[in-house]
Amino acid sequence: MNQNILRNLLMASTVLMAPMGVFAQDEPQPNKDVEEITVLGRYIPDEKRATSEIANVLDAEAFSLAGDSNVAAGLQRLPGVSLVGGKYVYVRGLGGRYSSTLLNGSGIPSPEPLRKVVPLDLFPTSIIESVLVQKTYSPQYPAEFGGGVIDLRTKAVPDEFIFEFGISGKYNSEATGKNGLSYDGTSSEIFGFGGSRRNIPNEVLQDVTLASLTPTELQAAGRAIPNIWSIDSETLYPGAGLNLVIGNRFDVGDESAFGFFAAVDYDVNTRNRTGVRRTVTTSNAGPVIRSNFAAEVCEFPEFVNEDVDDCGMRQTNLDISLNGLFSVGYEFNSDHSISYTGTVLRQSTKRSLIEKGLFAQEDALRTRSTIDWIESQVWTNQLSGDHMVNLFGDSDRLQQTEVKWRANISRSDRDVPSRRNTVYEFNPQLNTDLILARTDGNTTIYNALDEETKEFGLDFVQPMYVADLPVEILTGFTYIDKDRSFGLVRYNFELPAGVTTDLRQLAPEIIFGPANIGPGQVELTEIFDASDFYTATFENVQGYLGADIEVSEKMRVAFGVRYEDSTQVVDTVDRITLDPIQVTQRGEFWLPSATLTYEIIENMQVRLAFSQTVNRPDLRELSTARFVDDERNIAVQGNPLLRIAEINNFDARFEWYFASGESLTIGAFYKDFTNPIEQSSRALGEGRLITYVNGQSAELKGIEVEVEKILPVQEWFGWDWFGTRELFVKANGSYIDGETRTAEADLGVVTNAVRSFQGQSEWLANIQVGWRDYDRGENLAIVLNYTGRRLALVGVFEAPDEFESPPLMLNVAYSKEFDLAGNILELSLEAENLLGDEIEFSQDGIITEGYELGRTVSLGFQYKF
Repeated sequence: MNQNILRNLLMASTVLMAPMGVFAQDEPQPNKDVEEITVLGRYIPDEKRATSEIANVLDAEAFSLAGDSNVAAGLQRLPGVSLVGGKYVYVRGLGGRYSSTLLNGSGIPSPEPLRKVVPLDLFPTSIIESVLVQKTYSPQYPAEFGGGVIDLRTKAVPDEFIFEFGISGKYNSEATGKNGLSYDGTSSEIFGFGGSRRNIPNEVLQDVTLASLTPTELQAAGRAIPNIWSIDSETLYPGAGLNLVIGNRFDVGDESAFGFFAAVDYDVNTRNRTGVRRTVTTSNAGPVIRSNFAAEVCEFPEFVNEDVDDCGMRQTNLDISLNGLFSVGYEFNSDHSISYTGTVLRQSTKRSLIEKGLFAQEDALRTRSTIDWIESQVWTNQLSGDHMVNLFGDSDRLQQTEVKWRANISRSDRDVPSRRNTVYEFNPQLNTDLILARTDGNTTIYNALDEETKEFGLDFVQPMYVADLPVEILTGFTYIDKDRSFGLVRYNFELPAGVTTDLRQLAPEIIFGPANIGPGQVELTEIFDASDFYTATFENVQGYLGADIEVSEKMRVAFGVRYEDSTQVVDTVDRITLDPIQVTQRGEFWLPSATLTYEIIENMQVRLAFSQTVNRPDLRELSTARFVDDERNIAVQGNPLLRIAEINNFDARFEWYFASGESLTIGAFYKDFTNPIEQSSRALGEGRLITYVNGQSAELKGIEVEVEKILPVQEWFGWDWFGTRELFVKANGSYIDGETRTAEADLGVVTNAVRSFQGQSEWLANIQVGWRDYDRGENLAIVLNYTGRRLALVGVFEAPDEFESPPLMLNVAYSKEFDLAGNILELSLEAENLLGDEIEFSQDGIITEGYELGRTVSLGFQYKF
């Protein structure tokens, strides 16, 4: 399908659909027999309209309707929001570094060493009540704001007893029943736990540098590491999931109540990728393929008569997620309540990767195998309270003060125990593969990241009247203290001088078997790099003061200022000189913001907003420690010279709420950046190294259109068979134009001095069509998601930029409730990527990575008491 035609259709539908029957509804006339009615407040259709800012909201019903299993999948349907890697949310074309993610108002540490934000596929929708995506800044939120703030609200104590149990199965056309890759693991892997066998052996822990070990101890250390290297072929099983929800509320006396809510979600799934992976440089003659893992390599003239096959990139991931939520609350009365919410989010991946082809323009055919286990988890513990008090006594002009407080301790851990690589080279004379007898011929890597965050926040909201104008004064304080540590050790089993080809052609389990390890034979050695370790701290003292004033019945103004005083310190080591490096970055800012809302008529309003915000380098971005991007197998390194970026934000939006649940919004935005933080890259051996630089400046502007409409098909066509079903259409489209300008110091390194933002698509569009029947418990949603081409990696030294072409996604979700002995059994059927589109990265017309996603079908049952 031509994506340009489809894009135009998607964008046109968001505009043409709005006029269909969208007229202001007449207000019902009051009953003349009623003497007086006192109305406190007014009816607001949804939170998007009620808030003083420009925002979008997805609630539990919206997630269920579209069949979203995790938060990331649902958010990509919002205007101006795209999804990268299936889990990282980009708001208005800006990467995760330009968005803040909160859980119940508190920050969350990320378990990803290469990302500043938490991957949102960690959060199953079964534990989420709603998600707010606020695109204009207001002072109660953290100042690190560029694209938006994403506030996840977990489910709270229910009003009545609830018990649900669900089970699901999943089929993928590229994985289920196909031959995939795996290696010898542990029985606990199916639950997401790697087991102690992968940990660094005690014999090695005596001295991780191995420097002080005697020959006998060194031999014991080498033999203690599990002798597992080889990747096997196996048939892949379907995915599966389980979830359990329970909660209740108990009245205690006349005014008090106690309640709890608990949820557990388990999911296991297999991803299978067969495709290509290349790196590209440039020359006077044009682009040059530096390394090439593709099927056609085996067909090159120099190999066509040899006994070689299976060239290309093959990867199988076994993904296991195990998540839990527990919430307990106590209401003393209608004015005072406290609650505790704890979450555990675990995600583990068993990865098997084989890359076969040409390395770095060499004529030799090589096979690189990688096995690893990646275990990530996030723990959060939040104690909070909500109180209504008379701070200023009884007054006609001062109402009760709302006081909210929260104390949050959260921790993220990421362990990659025993990542192992081997490289074999094809020898045409012997017609066999030989393991490389050098350092990069085999490696064993252990690394771990730990981060702990302590946060305390106190917020006040004081309603009052000033000169007969309703006013809300907002003020608050937040203190954050964060500690992070990272460590990595590399080992190599060094082959003895003069090792024979008879040994090198054998399987690694034989080459590095216990019988071959010892003095004068194969010996364990450490590959030392002092910068593989770093520690970091971050402290931020924050305060804000704001006001929300209803200037008239038609005009509302919200404004304020936020103060932040932050210090982050990173201790690492220079990779070349081995000298200690301590990076101390201090940032003190006063950041104003203001939003004006004007109601044109009762169901139409416009908003104008301005704010100043910042974007700090992440702790690991200031360190010289190197990491590996697990998705693309690329090395990444920080830059101690990074500076804090500053942003001016301008927004405008027209909103038309023509009926309950129906609306049309048209928005525009402009952002101006100073010292924007961007990725850069350069060649590194047989691959590339990603690093970070400050651009000189950048601009981002765009337009967003969104429409939601309920279609009265029975009224139009008289379809009695349609029953009580409610047909709906939701569509949105975004045009985003971004431009970053390279700092003078990086001119001559970065190929294109002026370019778009990384991860920014020029066009985004979504259409969702379906029906819902509240009487019969039936839902259908057909969702089409288009994400335009976007910059993936910045080109350097005349090499072109790399772009990603995301897949065009067509998904269908259907669910139906059935009465079963007075309880409810819900059947759900979902299909993803029905068009069978693939993921593709390219540089100057050369595909640098590409693979099929496959079509996915899942069937689930949910039993509700």
